[in-house]
Amino acid sequence: MCGITGFVRPGDPGPIQPDERAALQRMNDAITHRGPDEDGFWTGDGVGLAMRRLSIIDVAGSHQPQRGPSGQTVCVFNGEIYNYREVRRELQDRGHRFLTDGDTEVLPHGYEEWGMEGLLRRLNGMFAFAIWDGRSRELFLARDRMGIKPLYVGSFDGTWVFGSELKSVVLHPRARREVDPASLARYLVFEYVPSPRSIYQGVRKLRPGHYLRLGEGVDEERCYWSLRWTRSRDDWEHTNITLPRAGDDSESAWLPHVAHALREAVRARLVSEVPIGALLSGGVDSSSTSALMAELVPDLRTFSIEFEEESFDESAHSRAVAQHIGSRHSSRVFSRGDFTDALMAARDFLDEPLADASVLPMWFLSKMVKEEGVTVVLSGDGADELFAGYPTYFAHTLAGGLNSVPGMGRLLPRLHALSSFLPSDYGNVSLDYKIRRMLAGAPRPPVQRHLSFLGSFLEEEMRQVLTVDVEGIWSELQGHYDEAEAAGATPMEALTWLDARTYMGDDILVKVDRASMANSLEVRVPFLDHRLVELAARVPWGLKQRGRTSKYLLKKAMAPRLPRGITGRPKKGFGIPVADWLRGPWRDLLLDTLGDGGASKTGWFDQRVVDRMIHEHLEGRLDRRKPLWTLLMFRWWEDGTWGPGGA
Repeated sequence: MCGITGFVRPGDPGPIQPDERAALQRMNDAITHRGPDEDGFWTGDGVGLAMRRLSIIDVAGSHQPQRGPSGQTVCVFNGEIYNYREVRRELQDRGHRFLTDGDTEVLPHGYEEWGMEGLLRRLNGMFAFAIWDGRSRELFLARDRMGIKPLYVGSFDGTWVFGSELKSVVLHPRARREVDPASLARYLVFEYVPSPRSIYQGVRKLRPGHYLRLGEGVDEERCYWSLRWTRSRDDWEHTNITLPRAGDDSESAWLPHVAHALREAVRARLVSEVPIGALLSGGVDSSSTSALMAELVPDLRTFSIEFEEESFDESAHSRAVAQHIGSRHSSRVFSRGDFTDALMAARDFLDEPLADASVLPMWFLSKMVKEEGVTVVLSGDGADELFAGYPTYFAHTLAGGLNSVPGMGRLLPRLHALSSFLPSDYGNVSLDYKIRRMLAGAPRPPVQRHLSFLGSFLEEEMRQVLTVDVEGIWSELQGHYDEAEAAGATPMEALTWLDARTYMGDDILVKVDRASMANSLEVRVPFLDHRLVELAARVPWGLKQRGRTSKYLLKKAMAPRLPRGITGRPKKGFGIPVADWLRGPWRDLLLDTLGDGGASKTGWFDQRVVDRMIHEHLEGRLDRRKPLWTLLMFRWWEDGTWGPGGA
């Protein structure tokens, strides 16, 4: 696991200047946390590559950058290639000789043998890498299929700049920190900036499953992997994954395939020369990966955190699972005081605004794991998107029923207005909050409805608080939904893909990557093994959501390995008591940051609208946790290290 950064001047192949070399050093130093063990640099005419290494595989060797057999190909790499030994053997059969025992070296060799698409199709892993081809003077940038590892790319005055984190890109001397109003509008509604956008103009995220080719007059982004939901017999026979007999949609036919695929995904992610453990919250997803690991890893270490507030705490369940699978379990309480430490750390490790409050306990948990001497952990992220685990999918079913009632279209807005008089409960995903969101979302088109269930500001609320006009905020999300339907997905399946490409890709995976890598901890995600993703796409919807039971097939597959009661628990997100704490211990933080002109300090927000939301929340009239936290985190980022006025 590493961090990478660099730049290329495609139309200006002149020698690297001293200020560029110094900038490359600063860009690399900014991501030292991603790889504290060593660094590496390579420069050529008009190009510079750098990396930081967290040594996990072939610890003694595999120094970067790595060269291909021609000597003209140079590679820097972030991530893990789990099947690198198989790829290596295939290359050796073709006459390639290797100098290391690690996974990085297969990339420049594979590129020279098969080209970018031939190489990428063979890889199973989480990765972002850059390959410079000195023969064609082209830079290739690639990202894994599900977007587990990040990669930002900026274009400034004829120079392309890339980095594992936005902070590397903005440290290049030609970079500009200009907030993109369209990205800010999306952040307010979605709580994150959706790919391929970033918060800054001129910088984009390379999309998952894509690679980018940059050269003189060349800026070409290509998709090398996409998901299909088609279930024709021809598709069944030509897939590379093991599936039940075509047309057999029975539970008994699918159960062994799902259980086997998940176990193999876990097994593949155990390659490591350093201590490895598991994150265990006590929910179905992390309990499943932990239980499978316990069968494969002697003396497994598992980790969780606890909350003092009962509605947020899952520690009893994580301890029960740990006892059942025989792991050595460690946990700590995430207190209000720990929040302050995490929030101060976030000002540095979050280089783009993110309103997912669970990034703070994730940072605390990662810090704890690293202090316990573990460098690699597996998590349960991704299962909700693969197997329909979010309650919002059931909410869509309810919304469809409501919309089918004659006259309901006129009645729903009135009911939503009346719902503001419901008493507010500031617990974790309270009933009054769910009712309000359901009534607000039900009349909207599917994509907008989905984000009204999950997001922060409703679109009309965003337009009230934001001082600039922005159009087309749904374009990226609607594109993901349409892409899935065109590939054979049903409307509900298209929503799960929408979540995979947006909420998971631009929120959950970003949260986990930044919080863990800030502590030099690697998190691996078995559920996002692309073979398991392809398998899950073909599982019939009725085996994912059955009545009000979510993740039905996954729960059935894992029930024999888990304590009784775990698979029947209602879903509880990994959150913190934001609503209650904003009225109590964080009241001063809220007022100091957003009150008394704080929200409108840089001109983006209407202070009167923000003041009204603050008063509604503090007086207990309405639960405004989401919009207030979204605004607070933007202003916290804006005034921080990587905001427009930062260092």
